[in-house]
Amino acid sequence: MATPFAVPSLQRFIAQAAAIALILASCAACTQAQKAADSAATAAPAGIAPIVGVGQGEVQGTAADGVAVFKGLPFAAPPVGDLRWREPQHAANWPGVRAATAFSATCAQAEDCLYLNIYEPASAKRGANLPVMVWIHGGAFIFGSGSQYDGTQFAKQGVVAVTVNYRLGRAGWFAHPALTAENPNGSLGNYGLMDQIAALNWVKVNIKAFGGDPKNVTIFGESAGAISVNYLMLAPQAKGLFAKAMSESGFGRLAARPLSSVEHSGVAFAEKAGVQGSDAAAAKALRALSWTELTGNVAGIGSADQILPMADGKMITGSAAKGFADAKEAHVPYLLGGNSDEASLTRRGLNAAERLASIQQRRVAFIAAYDPANTRDADRIIARLVTDTSISEPDRDLARLHAQHGNATYVYHFSYTPVAQRATLFGLAHGGEIAYVFNTPRATPFDDEGRAVASAANKYWAQFAKTGDPDSAGGPKWPRFDAAEEYVMEFPATGVPSTAKHFHKDRLDWVEAGLTK
Repeated sequence: MATPFAVPSLQRFIAQAAAIALILASCAACTQAQKAADSAATAAPAGIAPIVGVGQGEVQGTAADGVAVFKGLPFAAPPVGDLRWREPQHAANWPGVRAATAFSATCAQAEDCLYLNIYEPASAKRGANLPVMVWIHGGAFIFGSGSQYDGTQFAKQGVVAVTVNYRLGRAGWFAHPALTAENPNGSLGNYGLMDQIAALNWVKVNIKAFGGDPKNVTIFGESAGAISVNYLMLAPQAKGLFAKAMSESGFGRLAARPLSSVEHSGVAFAEKAGVQGSDAAAAKALRALSWTELTGNVAGIGSADQILPMADGKMITGSAAKGFADAKEAHVPYLLGGNSDEASLTRRGLNAAERLASIQQRRVAFIAAYDPANTRDADRIIARLVTDTSISEPDRDLARLHAQHGNATYVYHFSYTPVAQRATLFGLAHGGEIAYVFNTPRATPFDDEGRAVASAANKYWAQFAKTGDPDSAGGPKWPRFDAAEEYVMEFPATGVPSTAKHFHKDRLDWVEAGLTK
């Protein structure tokens, strides 16, 4: 991705900062969230949900407080043994009634992980045609799971919420000449994206049994999940599987590495593991590697070998920005945005003063845009720059393109921080909006103001899933983003959502101008 700086050290910094923010997506909340998920998985059922029939057999989950939950439903066969690094296959049928009361292993823990979870109004019946929201979790394509996210509050809004797992790390995003030789004309490398499409196909076939409308599916995700959403918008294989899309902190200008480059990394990994060659024997040996061998020594943050989606030529051909510029994205309502301190997870070890001093090109315009009050607070100034470079400006670019193509487009900016932390935080951290969107506090309970913000966000998101327009469900009416006014809905520090035209225009214009230098 091009950067607007002539100084090499700063150029490297911006690129690394964006990569770090992606890799650590919501990392601060992951441990707490996983503990909550593990606790929920082992808790005694509060009630019994009705038996529901799906394509593979019957399932029965739990019910409490007006919400029925079905955990650990297999949407594909375990991708183990000879199925490692292949397109997902149909899940096997089962006899009797399958208990859907416990979450599956995560895809960071095991290969047998292709399961999803469903949250529905307990009163929902087949044929209710409720809107469906399918959540694709973040975690830098190396960690995370659907079980970390509780869709209860969406179900209480009259939505069927689905959270999915997909293959992670080398199990989900890997290429090697031996694997390419097996399937030279097929989809390669992006097995995690194939899993997401398989989950959407399962939803299309089965969600009606849970009261959902297969023709009214919204995909939404954060960080790695938002990147996935943007690629699903462009993937021909996902066409017709969703009617709306939402991208939270989606790194829209992130470049996809060519398949050949990822193959080179795959060869290096294989040779370290003792696998030589590129024939059928090499493919067999790679599939025989243990889980420990497969997951060991994953490339570090910002590395050229970092685990990311790749340009396979079938599902992904380049960056989301390029695909949208070519008008290849799905023509569906699209909601996207980011947070006020996306740079939060990159700040430690940052010599902001040095970085600020190194900016030479268009310096006067930069200071006017990023430090209009002349605070000279290098840490905050550079944090704003990293936020805009990685998330805010790419979001504006995608929104402009999607709106120009005649599609309903909505943009948000989450600046809200709790009162008790407002004096010390620069803004809302990367991934920080998730607790409000799902209306489920994570590390600490919401205060009264936080509850109001969470209620508003959850209602806006649910309303968008219902109609393709967030409207005024959470408070003020949310106008479309268009070329004339470029409205953005901000969730500000005050806690009361408000709209703004041409949000942070001077800052984003400065970043955008540098992309053409």
